[in-house]
Amino acid sequence: MRLIKNYGFNIGTKIPFSEWAEIVHRFLSENRLTHHTFLYHFEDLIIYRKITDGFDIPECGCKKLLKDCPSLGEIRHHNGKGHPQSDYVWLSNIDTENGFSEEAILPLMKKIHRRYGITENILYYYDIDFFGFRTHFERDYSVARNVCNSHGIPFDPTVRMQRQPYGSGIELHRDILGDNYLLLSVDIMHNGEVLDATPYYESMQRLLPKVKPHVWLSIYLSDEEKQQIERIDRSASPVLEECKAYLANKLRLIDRQNFLSSNYSVAKPLKTLAKKYGFEYKLVWNGGVFSLEKRTTRGNVLYLGVDCGPSRYSIDVRLSFQGIGFNHILCTGNLLPTNQQEADADLEDVMRVLSEFENTLLPSLDKLYPETPDWFIASDN
Repeated sequence: MRLIKNYGFNIGTKIPFSEWAEIVHRFLSENRLTHHTFLYHFEDLIIYRKITDGFDIPECGCKKLLKDCPSLGEIRHHNGKGHPQSDYVWLSNIDTENGFSEEAILPLMKKIHRRYGITENILYYYDIDFFGFRTHFERDYSVARNVCNSHGIPFDPTVRMQRQPYGSGIELHRDILGDNYLLLSVDIMHNGEVLDATPYYESMQRLLPKVKPHVWLSIYLSDEEKQQIERIDRSASPVLEECKAYLANKLRLIDRQNFLSSNYSVAKPLKTLAKKYGFEYKLVWNGGVFSLEKRTTRGNVLYLGVDCGPSRYSIDVRLSFQGIGFNHILCTGNLLPTNQQEADADLEDVMRVLSEFENTLLPSLDKLYPETPDWFIASDN
């Protein structure tokens, strides 16, 4: 098992992208750390135009960057994979680890930020020796497999390649949609012991004092561990289906929005209900994403995700049962209140049903799965 603690700092436009690398080096220096692998991924989306073999790639940000830095390699393209009416073109060394020097790209950071107009820009500082351990980054191909399967094409390990690397490192991500963040990832399990990454987080937080992080845990199981969970899932399948049917019948969630003028608050009633029913309330993301979480007797997590966007067209709810290596969606759907009184009543009804579920079917499901340790962090994914 590989256990990685992630701290995502949504920088936005607070700090120019051209200054992020300096922040990384200050962090490494202050903590006496070294990164041993430097990776990059630059990608442009060429909309409504197919690139075929022998056809010149149109002018784009990647072409401009390559003219200024030829050592980045050659531009490659996806021929519309994942986007039927468009093409990706990209420059990357994720799959080659070509030993490209960071010093070659740093003088171009201001151009990357202001002039090239590249759709997605990502720099990775990997294999950082946190806790004195140096572990090599790996690649997770699950997203690539899912995309290829959904489009009926053979598996291509370069599809969504920018989402594959994981390990101890720092990722700098900037795109034209404004998804601009610094991701600090720390391997925290070494020799069977789970270590505390808080000092590293606090050090980065001091360098980004106005940026509140989003924290989550990534778990990568060995093949043997995956096979064990698959066996448990198969044996638990009848109980899982019984739980889903019970909740579907009791909750009667709606699979649509109301598109009516609505006005209500979600945070305040959720805090009240969390206290009443013994759940932990969390603001997952600014903009109306919350969670209510409760540990079972075996340490597994009953996780209620609540998403209420600014339109108030609906309250989206998603209930899952989570632990190490499994995340089972038990029910999902919408509540459609238009005012505070209706919202309070709808949320109260959901929590009442969950309380009944805890005392009836949940124990039968919980006992089929191994105990989950305290360090586990449930996910809104």
